[in-house]
Amino acid sequence: MSGVVYLQDGETYFQPADVVLLAGYTYENVRILLLSKSKAYPNGLSNNHGQVGKHYFSHNQSAGVLALFPWNLNNWYGLPAQGVAVDHWADDNFDHADLDFIGGGNLWVYSDRRPIAAASMPTFGKAPTWGSAWKAFVKENADRWNSAYIQKTTLPYEDNYLDLDPTVQDPLGFPVIRITADFKDNEKKGAAFMQDKMVQWYMAAGAVATVKNPLGTMGLSTHAYGGTRMGDNPETNVVNRWGFSHEAPNLGILGASVMGTSGAHNPTLTAQALAWRTDEHLAKNWQTIAG
Repeated sequence: MSGVVYLQDGETYFQPADVVLLAGYTYENVRILLLSKSKAYPNGLSNNHGQVGKHYFSHNQSAGVLALFPWNLNNWYGLPAQGVAVDHWADDNFDHADLDFIGGGNLWVYSDRRPIAAASMPTFGKAPTWGSAWKAFVKENADRWNSAYIQKTTLPYEDNYLDLDPTVQDPLGFPVIRITADFKDNEKKGAAFMQDKMVQWYMAAGAVATVKNPLGTMGLSTHAYGGTRMGDNPETNVVNRWGFSHEAPNLGILGASVMGTSGAHNPTLTAQALAWRTDEHLAKNWQTIAG
C-alpha cells in the first residue's frame, strides 16, 4: 500500500503513507477492504484468498430469562453496571465432560428498570395482555419482575459472513455491508444450558415464575467479531498474529474483526490489548514493515 484515498467536502484526496492502520470497527473494516479494489486486489484489498468478511459472528446475547417475584425489587435504583454477575459457567470455568457443547456464558441480573418499561412487562401467564386485568397486574407487579442478560460464547463459521449488499447503498452511492449469519447447534445448546442455570438462580432467590426468551438470530451488534481473522495461515486468515495483512504487509488492522472467537465476556479489553500489540510490533519493526 502507498496510502489512503479519502473524500472530504465532495473532494477526493490522497494521503501517502508508509504504513496504514485500518481501525473502522468490524463492519467498516470489512466494507472498506471489499470496496478497495485494484488490479493487484480485484476482489478487494487483502482478499485474494477470499477471506475478508468470512467467519463473522456477534456475541450470543439473546435467550435471556425473566422472573416474577412476590415482593418489590427496587429495580429502579442504580445503573446496569451495578447488576450482579455470576461467572461459574463462563467458558471453561466448569466441567463440560457430559455436555454436548463448548463454551459457556456470563449470567447477569440487571438493575435500572425505569417505570415506562412496565408497559411491556410479561404477565407470566397470570393475566391477559390487555384490559383492566392487565392494568391491575402491571400496577401490582411493575417492580416485582427482573430480567437477566446472559452473554454466551459464539463460535466462528465460514458460512457466517459479511459482504457488500448488491442493492442497498449509502448516501454516497457505495454498497453497505450485508450480514449473512445465524447461530448454530453449539450456540443453541449453550443457550439452553445457560437459561436453565438462570432459572435455577432466580427460583433459589424466591421467584414465583420465569419466562425464557427465544434465542433469535445473529445480526448487527456492538460485539461484532471476525471478517479479518487473525492466524498464521494466509489461505484461511486475513492478518498474521501481529495484526498485519498477509497479502499487504504494510497494512495493519485493528479491532475485534481480527478476533477468532468471543468467549463469554466483552471484547473491548481484548481488542485494546491486540491494538497495543500491533502498535508495539510496528514500532519495533518499522523498517521492515514500512519497506
